[in-house]
Order: sequence, then C-alpha cells, then structure tokens
Amino acid sequence: MDTIATTPLAGVFATKQIQQGTLVEVAHCIKLSAHEYQNHGRHTVLEHYLFKGTGGTMLLALGVGSLFNHARQPNLDYRIDGKQPVIRYFAVRSIMAEEELTIFYSDKLWFEDTSIMKEQMSMTSGLSDTNMSHEHMDDENTFLGHITL
Repeated sequence: MDTIATTPLAGVFATKQIQQGTLVEVAHCIKLSAHEYQNHGRHTVLEHYLFKGTGGTMLLALGVGSLFNHARQPNLDYRIDGKQPVIRYFAVRSIMAEEELTIFYSDKLWFEDTSIMKEQMSMTSGLSDTNMSHEHMDDENTFLGHITL
C-alpha cells in the first residue's frame, strides 16, 4: 500500500487518507558526532537538513525524512530514537489524500515562512483546522508507509 509520494522540489504528499496516530515514515539517519558537526557539518548546506541528536550529535534523515516541508501547524510529528539513528514520523491528525505532509522545523528559520500566509488564507476561507495538536502519538503498531517516486 502506498501512502506517500514525492514531487520534485515540491514536498511529500499523501496518496490516500492517513489516520491520526499512523506511523507514516521511518527514516534511518547518518549520525554526525559533535566534533564532525562543529568542524564540518555546520559549514555546509547539510546544516539545514540536520536534526538534533543526543550528546551534541546531529542526524541527517535519509529517504523522505529530509524532504518534509515546514509548517507552523504541521500534520506530522517526529520522534528521534535515543538508541539508534532513526526518526519516526507520525500523523498528528487525520490527513486527506493529496495533502502535503509537513513537520515543524523551528521558530528560528533561515527562510521566509510561507506557511504563515497559507494559514492566514485558510482562516479567511474557513478551512482552518482548530483541532490541530502537535503532540506525540503513542501507537507505534501501525503500518509503515511506502514511497512512490
């Protein structure tokens, strides 16, 4: 069953409806030590794709893990595994087919946040999701989404 698809330079989209709490993606990661990050990684374009690990380490998510775009009110949340270099992405609410899958990067962005404009447009059109929450889901016994490229 395919649940997500990528579009070049446009992001990752649901290919069918995804229920709240569904494990959408498991991204294996390349781990940079604190030393590797400080001396090399932070000086490259990869800086914008790294997740904070433990003990000053940084993680580069492989697969579609580095392709999710930013949103102030994302439809995915993620959990970094403390024992292995893996990031798991979960649906924080029901997601419609063809909807873009997004995560929250940070309040400190290195680019203009277009999700603010999208949020304002959806509020004025009456499409805002007032039930959105950004909490971790506990049900990890869901299917792993496959990728269609």
